[in-house]
Amino acid sequence: MKKISVLSTLTLSSMLLMSCSQMKKTPSREMSSLMETVQIEDDEVFEKAQQNGEYTHEMAEADADDDSIKTTVGDAEIDKELPDSENNEVPYARNFLAKKNTKRMQFWVDYFTKQNRDRMQRFINNGEEYRHHIEAIFEAHGLPKELYFVGLIESGYYLGARSHASAVGPWQFIRGTGARYGLKITSEIDERQDLFKSTKAAAMYFKDMHNVLSSWELALAGYNAGEYGIIRRIMKHGTRDFYELSRNKHLPSETINYVPKVLAAMHVVNNAEKYGFVIPKKKHRLFDLTELKPVKKNISLVSVARRMNIDVALLKKLNPELRRTSTPRHFAGTYYLRVPKSKYSYRLDEIAAPVEVAKFSKPESRRDLNRRTAHVEKEAKVETEVKPKLHHVRRGETLVSIARKYNMTPRELAMANDFKSWRTRVKIGQRLKLEERDEQKVATRTVAQTPKVKVTNRPIVYKVKRGDNLTDLARLFDLNVSKIKTANNLKRGQIQVGQKIVLPGTQKGIYTVRKGDHLTKVAREFNQPIEALVKINSLKQRSIYPGQKIIVNMD
Repeated sequence: MKKISVLSTLTLSSMLLMSCSQMKKTPSREMSSLMETVQIEDDEVFEKAQQNGEYTHEMAEADADDDSIKTTVGDAEIDKELPDSENNEVPYARNFLAKKNTKRMQFWVDYFTKQNRDRMQRFINNGEEYRHHIEAIFEAHGLPKELYFVGLIESGYYLGARSHASAVGPWQFIRGTGARYGLKITSEIDERQDLFKSTKAAAMYFKDMHNVLSSWELALAGYNAGEYGIIRRIMKHGTRDFYELSRNKHLPSETINYVPKVLAAMHVVNNAEKYGFVIPKKKHRLFDLTELKPVKKNISLVSVARRMNIDVALLKKLNPELRRTSTPRHFAGTYYLRVPKSKYSYRLDEIAAPVEVAKFSKPESRRDLNRRTAHVEKEAKVETEVKPKLHHVRRGETLVSIARKYNMTPRELAMANDFKSWRTRVKIGQRLKLEERDEQKVATRTVAQTPKVKVTNRPIVYKVKRGDNLTDLARLFDLNVSKIKTANNLKRGQIQVGQKIVLPGTQKGIYTVRKGDHLTKVAREFNQPIEALVKINSLKQRSIYPGQKIIVNMD
């Protein structure tokens, strides 16, 4: 890893906010507030800044050997606890990191407040733009909101940050880890750069590491060095104490300094006035006045911006995951674009849904008839071009990849071609039908009209699994924690693996899986999160088969 380098003097002065006067029409007061929160970077300046290292995660990569720290702080005992350190007798009972005031931490406080002061102020400015959204996501996952400070030193909350190791986004996910936690990464989209999607993925990653490693110090060490490397060191040296592993130099130098660095960032931001930093105060921040709207695939952002009378640069800023100037052509399911809030979004109606032909109660004139017929033929032609009736298999393609391309499920594609299974291998040059035959559609519709559900009058009884807690279960089943505790006589709210608990307010139903069903379809039909179905049915894989009986919540 790189050592402390001479920090770039490049500032963001050239990336000033674009004036609202660039808009063709005078924006409303609400739109002006939104525009004031947005810094729209010039592409050329952004590229030059990347070359100079401005947008890489230098805060996280910054390293210093113990000799350098000893020279700076003037004390050989760099890990000795100073006054105001937190008692660590019960290390895993606290909510987040124990407050350890050491010479090592003081070194990083000086680094943030003196050597790297300008950059730290920019990072604070960026972070405050998103902080309330990030903390809300962590709290919704039952995690400490202080995890916000990890992203502060990782990327400075530049959504487009990219490290020398090709880690991307505010949480610096490499491709493999991002994909493992559900982030889509293609030539058209990189969800590692989306604040909300990447933060939810980071929350799941943090939760998994804390469940395995049992302390937040070790969880952050695993985030920095990889969880498997930390597990190997724990087993080799027989201790789960991060500070003991650090004192004995059993961890990489960057990892030894990682937790003190997070503590230093927390200390500096929480005492910003003392160190001369300014916490920006705004009435509206980026994403506050926005919402997600379903749009068609492969729609130009320029056309969307023109319909909404906003600058296309603002639309790009609101959707940093897009790698092109259009919505993705190949995307499983409906794509949602982030746009300014509802009072502007009505202009997206023509893009969000197909135009419906009006029903006339009286005979049409020849002129109206010709116009309507021409419009219908044009729409039909576009629809035919988007989804042809046949597909020629190319090298490397499977039923799964082909189905995803045409917004189908693998089972639907297999059924349309009379294959026994969606796992059937296809050959290069083979022609596949992309539409079901009429008799198949009728059969599917007939089955769909008679769902097999046995409704009981009993609530769902859930068997606790490793990593579960009451906060997560309450969120997953839309319940109140206190009601779950009352129904199960839980005084302290602690639950054990294998324990059976009643979920009050639920109604147990037994659903028989039909041909053509998949978990997403069943979850949508019963208006339940997929994760809830997986948990209450102890499904190891997210696949179900016809005739299988699964528990659903009928409430």
